[in-house]
Amino acid sequence: MKKNILCVIGARGGSKRVPKKNLKLLNNKPLMSYTISAAKKSKYIDRIVLSTESDEIKKVGLEYGAEVPFDRPKDLAQDDTKLPPVTKHAMEYMDNNGFRADIVVQLQPVCPFITPELIDESIEKVLHGGCSSAVSIKKVSGGHPYRMKTIIEKESMIFEPFIKDIPVDTFQSSYFLPEVYVSSGAIYTRNRSLLDEYNGEDFALGERPGGVVLSEIESVDVNTVFDFKLAEFFILENKMQSE
Repeated sequence: MKKNILCVIGARGGSKRVPKKNLKLLNNKPLMSYTISAAKKSKYIDRIVLSTESDEIKKVGLEYGAEVPFDRPKDLAQDDTKLPPVTKHAMEYMDNNGFRADIVVQLQPVCPFITPELIDESIEKVLHGGCSSAVSIKKVSGGHPYRMKTIIEKESMIFEPFIKDIPVDTFQSSYFLPEVYVSSGAIYTRNRSLLDEYNGEDFALGERPGGVVLSEIESVDVNTVFDFKLAEFFILENKMQSE
């Protein structure tokens, strides 16, 4: 039986570090348009819903092919709003308007290098891979947690290892450090039951979360001016190589 698959893209209008970042032009297209375009090319996604409180973002979302069937409630559009309740709100709205999703894909509008293939890989892990959810992750190449420190005396910058139950100072060469990964924040794909049961205390990933590994470019997350310049550089490089 075919599963109904909903994609929710949350795009607030109140960005502070990069004002109006979701609408900022990257290679003459709004930043958020890249995520919408990738979702539209997925071979599994049935509906793409943009959740926003901004009329300006709503207009651009409609222009690039997303549905914007509601205004995001103000209490879900704050600086400290978590993403799962935003996604759950969109899912329940669609429930009440004739489309009950079995799997919900949550995408960030600030990740311009996410591909349809990565989105589909996350869906397949939930559909066929026995995963309760699938999250985009990237390999930690610098700043390994074994080498992280906590400052315990600020004036003298006296520090101690952040991880205290492992002899981290014995790992003198990076060659011997274990491979570790961190969530990139770009893709969260979940069985709907995880959102049905969400209580605000976790990230609704379930007992068997799976990972979709992103390259350094794919994991670019535009939240600062530097991130934006980096994204522009990658697009320019790609253009030059394809000419």
